[in-house]
Amino acid sequence: MNIFISYFDNTQISLLIIATVCILGSLYFQTKNKTNLSVIFLVFTGICVFSFSALLDPFLNLWDERFHALVAKNLMHHPLMPTLYDNPIVNMDYDRWDRYYIWLHKQPLFLWQIALSFKLFGISEFTLRLPNIILVTILVFISYRSGKLLVNQRVGYISGVLIISTIFLLELIAGRQELDHNDVSFLVYISLSIWSFIEYHFSGKKYWILLIGLFSGMAILCKWLVGLLIYFGWVILKLQEKKYKLSCNKDILTSLIITLLIAIPWQILTFIWYPAEASLAYKFNAIHFTNALEGHSGTFWYHFDKFNIIYGAIASFLVIPAFFFMLKNSRDKKLFYSILSMVLIIYFFFSLAATKMPSFTIVISMIVFIAFASLFDSILKYIDQFIKIKEIRNFIFIISIVIIILLRFDIEFLQEKHTVWKENNSYTRMLSHNKEIFKSLDLPNNTVLFNVKGRHYIEAMFYTGLPAYNFLPTVEQYRALKAKGVNIAIFTTMNLEVPDYLKTDTTIIMINKEIKGYN
Repeated sequence: MNIFISYFDNTQISLLIIATVCILGSLYFQTKNKTNLSVIFLVFTGICVFSFSALLDPFLNLWDERFHALVAKNLMHHPLMPTLYDNPIVNMDYDRWDRYYIWLHKQPLFLWQIALSFKLFGISEFTLRLPNIILVTILVFISYRSGKLLVNQRVGYISGVLIISTIFLLELIAGRQELDHNDVSFLVYISLSIWSFIEYHFSGKKYWILLIGLFSGMAILCKWLVGLLIYFGWVILKLQEKKYKLSCNKDILTSLIITLLIAIPWQILTFIWYPAEASLAYKFNAIHFTNALEGHSGTFWYHFDKFNIIYGAIASFLVIPAFFFMLKNSRDKKLFYSILSMVLIIYFFFSLAATKMPSFTIVISMIVFIAFASLFDSILKYIDQFIKIKEIRNFIFIISIVIIILLRFDIEFLQEKHTVWKENNSYTRMLSHNKEIFKSLDLPNNTVLFNVKGRHYIEAMFYTGLPAYNFLPTVEQYRALKAKGVNIAIFTTMNLEVPDYLKTDTTIIMINKEIKGYN
């Protein structure tokens, strides 16, 4: 307990205490069949846990979070012009995704969300991650609702508990896992489209058609065409129902039109305003399927090997029984096969793709959580057969949920990885050190930073608001900057030898502070 108190700050500890109270209250109301109160307390538990996660790293994370943060910060001033270098004052080729001027490397919706958060609540690491807190809290509720409709209320409830206690999701919220905010938004908008589809199937109310289209379009605006996933599952359901005529498919066509109306305007705008950059971005995205980019390779079984990392230590052994019991207890078998088809196509598609990253398949994680909840619910039902006293059954349910949370929510792991508890945590120490250096610089507004180590020029630009580069200026670049009346600042602690034309200029600001981290 002393270790726990020493290495998480008071705000984090308070959030965990409140989360504990909320989950116990939620379990109490669940056993009393006060399901609305139970879900409300579950959602508040999620808010506290996800806020705790957003506070894990008080700096910009590698590898992508820093890029997303910088582009979003720049979007505050010009929402339709995403830039990495907001002021590309040095004459050079801005020809790679990690040094573009116009940054179309990702679709813009999740960046707009961050920019709005910055605008409303100020610029910080927490406000950077605030949209993640909101979105994953929404995921808890729609998972509950989807599980309730597909199987039963308790399955929906347990699926929400599993989401709250999943370390991989918590680290996505924290910006620590690769693709961070981008994948959180993509996961939630696809999940929202699946939830709307389930609601529409059971209620038949027409406004769900509009919401399916809306959320699918928003998913595309986060991470491109996998956002159309819901239409694959919808077509599978139509085929099972033998609805082949156009008149039987007006709903899916209406929804698809809405999706296109949401997603296409940005694509057209970028090709009109930024044709060269847009063309490069689309070509780069296309080769992810055929080429293993930047070392992100793996075998066909890569994503199956990562299953336990995302869902828990023994998840791969439980997944088949989980889907079996989900099928067995499903309220609509045809809908189940439609839902299952989306899981299978995602794993098949990304297993074929040459570029591999662990979070690519999490877009269907809501379905997987509901499947695991179905397995757990079936086990509890089996135990209940032998216990006639309701109070004992409720006690077993509460204890089982608490055990699952304690086993999955690994405080020691989070403490070891995200605090300075262990001496070998160089990552946290290095990035905290760099942030302190960048924020301590007191430089004139018209200054350009040079010789920043590796890609840490991205954090330098975020924290200082100044253009920054990881090289020394050439003679031509130096003269051009001097002609513009720009101040030059150079980090002198890199291994690069500072040339004479820079050494002899007494107006150049030499910064004798070491940037740590990665080359």
